[in-house]
Amino acid sequence: MTDPLHIFFHPRGVAVIGASENPTKLSHGVIRNLVTHGYRGTIYPVNPRGGAMLGLRVYESVRDTPDPVDMAVIVLSAERTVEALEACGQRGIRAAVLIASGFGELGAGGEAREAQLQAIARRHGMRFIGPNCVGVVDTYAPIDTSFIRTMPVQGSIGFVSHSGAVCGGTMDWASAVGVGFSRIVSLGNQADVDVADALDSLSADPNTTVVAAYVEGLPDGLRFVEAARRLTAHKPLVVLKAGRTPSGRRAVASHTGALAGADRAFLAACQRAGAIPVENLEELVDAAIALAYRKPPAESRVAILTNAGGPAAVGADALHRQGLQLTDFSAETRARLQAVCPSGTMVGNPVDMLGGPQPAHYTAALRVLLDAPEVDGVMTMFVPQAITPPYDVAVAVGRAAEEAEKPVVCCISGGGGIGAAARALHAHAVPHYLTPARAALGLGVLWRCRRIQTHPAGEAGLVTGDPRGRAQALIEAARAARGTVLDAQAGAELAAAYGLRVPPSGLASHADEAAALAEGVGFPVALKRVAPGVVHKADVGGVALNLADGGAVRAAFERMVGSGEQGFVQRMAPPGGLEVIVGAQRDEQFGPLVMFGLGGAYVEVLRDVAFRLAPLSAAEAREMVTETAAGKLLAGVRGQPPGDVEAVGEALRRVGQLMTDWSEVAEVDLNPLIVSPAGEGAWAVDVRIVLR
Repeated sequence: MTDPLHIFFHPRGVAVIGASENPTKLSHGVIRNLVTHGYRGTIYPVNPRGGAMLGLRVYESVRDTPDPVDMAVIVLSAERTVEALEACGQRGIRAAVLIASGFGELGAGGEAREAQLQAIARRHGMRFIGPNCVGVVDTYAPIDTSFIRTMPVQGSIGFVSHSGAVCGGTMDWASAVGVGFSRIVSLGNQADVDVADALDSLSADPNTTVVAAYVEGLPDGLRFVEAARRLTAHKPLVVLKAGRTPSGRRAVASHTGALAGADRAFLAACQRAGAIPVENLEELVDAAIALAYRKPPAESRVAILTNAGGPAAVGADALHRQGLQLTDFSAETRARLQAVCPSGTMVGNPVDMLGGPQPAHYTAALRVLLDAPEVDGVMTMFVPQAITPPYDVAVAVGRAAEEAEKPVVCCISGGGGIGAAARALHAHAVPHYLTPARAALGLGVLWRCRRIQTHPAGEAGLVTGDPRGRAQALIEAARAARGTVLDAQAGAELAAAYGLRVPPSGLASHADEAAALAEGVGFPVALKRVAPGVVHKADVGGVALNLADGGAVRAAFERMVGSGEQGFVQRMAPPGGLEVIVGAQRDEQFGPLVMFGLGGAYVEVLRDVAFRLAPLSAAEAREMVTETAAGKLLAGVRGQPPGDVEAVGEALRRVGQLMTDWSEVAEVDLNPLIVSPAGEGAWAVDVRIVLR
């Protein structure tokens, strides 16, 4: 794969526009980092005053800089940044990093300025990163165009962030604990180069094996998903997205002007992309170092090796919440542990060596656990005490773990005295964590990575048949009537056109017509009131079920349906099925989303639903069913026969295809979809389709 950002990491020459000899200025920090962090190309400071700084000649204009100069770092005010980018384009520079704020994050005036940057870049065939960013870092090239004082050591983690402050904090932390990075890309407002470009760049980078991303706005959500899928085909991706709550969205908008999407849409996008979503910055770095240092476990069976019972109990709970389980040791493993551990060690799981184990005990016991066939991964824990230095334990754990294929994480708790221990663990490719819960997350992320590798989403297949002709006629008829919601009969016909099983039905304008319709579709029937503004018909007494003859239909119509309204007559579905909901809506960032959960009134009370992006593969549809309470009920409980899960999966895929085919459709609601026993299908008895 070609690296779309290659020039940003391997320029032959860099012009720093706005260069200052004042060490408190950001531009001085950029030049200092280029000089001191090993950049091998030529550096051209640019300032109208000329002169020299840090042993470099200062050029009065970018036009005066000699070749080769492939990239510019512009450190000027927002207004002057626009002028400088135009000068760079005229000079023939095709890549630029724009540091200044004062653009789209400020609203309309800043957005207009951002549009000027985009027009200049298009006119000159340029690419730029920013504005409102801190630049890029590549520890192997090497190049550091940021103004952040610390530069991480070489490693295999690629990092992309919309926030420059998050980049700075992460780089400072990494330097303190000895975690290495390959590339760091600060995107800022992503007015040109966006997160999808950065993911493609990190996908192509041979020094990057895992990618961590902090994202705020994803204005082209599908472009992000496509780039993430290309990346996760061979490298893990961990994503933290801000703005997933109403409060977070307000904060994001004030920071970068980004439009943040709904939480459920983002999680569905991660499912499709094979990305691992996390909840906070700690989890982002914790997950990244686990994936960078250790391979995923073969199965979910883990062991705990500790010198403290209480933290081990906390760790066991945390492992369970990550979907992992404490394994049962064989008699042989217990005997081997007793032979190498201190006297009195409890050799169940957790393995508690009590208060005074020496480093050699950790090495020997860890090797026994890693050799045991019933163990897939190990959490080691050490609470510092007066006898054994944490650093020595870290080295002992590292020496045993670096020889193993199975994952090992280590929790050494404490304050400033454990910094050397953390660096020692990372030097041996063992992730260090301060708490048991964070160590459990490290193992949990590795297990999730294994599940992603072994359960790919699959490719969505088109539904059989060609439903588009009938669908177009129904949608056009609704538009001609200036409607935004298809009537019940049109909705049923559109669902039937897409292969969904719908009971025979029709609309009636008076009681005798309703009775005649009922005779035609076959008794027993349901009668439902059709009136503007009535969505939940049962809440207003607008539903009558199991009407057995024409007289019952007439009476119900006269009781429920007002003057000028209609009644929807529908043959009853076979009794005894489970009511579920199959729905879909259109997200602004990621496009159509399909939903599944318990139907009827339960969906709004329990909110136990699953979402995926449309169109769906068969595997995605099955996963949606199995991860909900409705799926557990469909599997059969307390002697009840299993429901027709295959029919539910087919309904999910067909609704997803309908949403994919018709951008005019905003929402689809099959509530309920009544699921018969296995092999007997599912019936869409209430279809609501809303147009955009």
